[in-house]
Amino acid sequence: MSRRSGSWTRELLELAALFLAVATADLFANSLAHVSRGTVVLAAMAVVLVVCAVVHHRIRHRRPTPESPEPPAAAMWRVRATVHDKPGRLAELAASLSSRAVNILSVQVHPVPDGVVDEFLVEARLPAEDIVAAVTAGGGWDVSVSAADTHDLVDIPTRILTMVGQDITRGTADGIDLARSARTLLGDCELRWDATGTPTDGPSDTTMRLRDPEGGVLTVSRPGPAFTPAEYARLHALLDLDAEFARWLRAQHSVVLLASGAELTVRQGSAADVPALAAMHERCSERARRLRYLGSGASPTPAALARLVNRRHGHTLVVEHEGHVVAMGNLMRDGDDSEVALLVEDSWQRNGIGTMLLRRLLTATDRPALAVTAPHNTAMLRLLHRAGAELTHLEPGAAHLTVR
Repeated sequence: MSRRSGSWTRELLELAALFLAVATADLFANSLAHVSRGTVVLAAMAVVLVVCAVVHHRIRHRRPTPESPEPPAAAMWRVRATVHDKPGRLAELAASLSSRAVNILSVQVHPVPDGVVDEFLVEARLPAEDIVAAVTAGGGWDVSVSAADTHDLVDIPTRILTMVGQDITRGTADGIDLARSARTLLGDCELRWDATGTPTDGPSDTTMRLRDPEGGVLTVSRPGPAFTPAEYARLHALLDLDAEFARWLRAQHSVVLLASGAELTVRQGSAADVPALAAMHERCSERARRLRYLGSGASPTPAALARLVNRRHGHTLVVEHEGHVVAMGNLMRDGDDSEVALLVEDSWQRNGIGTMLLRRLLTATDRPALAVTAPHNTAMLRLLHRAGAELTHLEPGAAHLTVR
């Protein structure tokens, strides 16, 4: 069939449909005309059609219903509050929290002179200030709320034992990571070591001062809340454990045989080595001391030597021959940075002792170490370059290198 004949066929069908529609409408109209209420029926049908059209229009163009805001995600909080040590007080506090849909995950009770300190780990969709209000309404005071996470669900003894086990299996040269362990026990706190001072017998508000087995006093502080006797006892036990671990580490030593046949003992230094270290410094030449300390060449004071061998400040190795210290190496820490330095007694130089000490010290850190030496100290510069050190910058009287 041609395109023109197809067009004529479609037009004839459309015309036939139009005639059929007109005939149907005429038949419908004539039928209603012979009915007594035909006009009313036509009007009602018209009204129905108009109503349907209006409803359909509104449905199509209605505004979408605004979505209700998503509730805030549940967060974990560590809550501490002091309450009266009376029967039912803990239940009242828990009821006040539960009335605000606060889910209590764990609780610890610390006795204090004026009551007890309840420490909760909770999960809630409330902000911190609303949780404080709920605790206050439940009879608590000195309320503090801080953010927590899922790691806090593990009880403290388990976390401490896990960390100590990691320190042991890692073969750390400095014993327990005391700062990390203390923050696990006490939350966010600051640790400071003082060479002198008087320890306190128990906590003093937000500060604790304990005698450090390494010497001096360890001061622990935090902005709040106040420390409890239980926390003081925990930190004291941690220090005792750290001291035992340190004694075990210092008992470990190795023997190095030089080409000359001399046997040297290498071990960790301690406060007991200060007299021997002072004697070694006196046997060293003024030039050797000046190259080591970049100063006048005077021997360091016993207090300065005690700081060098204190594990809180770094890692020190001493080398002994027949009961005399003949060399030492230091890896001192300053925040996240570490600085390495060596001193070998003049009569024992050029025997590979410095190389051996440097390699052992670098295994005690997983970060790049800094080294500062005199630009004309060619022996030290060669040693550092053999270890892969890179020159960082020069300044008058000092060359700064980084050992990666």
